[in-house]
Amino acid sequence: TTFNSRTYLQPQLNKACKKSDKRANGDVNPKDFIVFGKNDFKVSHTWKDNTGEKKFIEDMAFPTLNFPSDHGILATILEPIAASSSS
Repeated sequence: TTFNSRTYLQPQLNKACKKSDKRANGDVNPKDFIVFGKNDFKVSHTWKDNTGEKKFIEDMAFPTLNFPSDHGILATILEPIAASSSS
């Protein structure tokens, strides 16, 4: 999951945009997925983080000085589903 945009201080000036246009012209897309078989695991808890503090701030562009990645963190706790034994 990303929400980033280039500034005029970075290379590739053709991709740079004003702060007020970062949502419209930046890269705001889901790009990270957790894939598992629905018969193998159940989701215990899922969260996202773009601060490094297990919090997610909506509409915040990143990377930032405190969170230097251009991808947010997507995390989940999976619990195995016990296989049923057939007799």
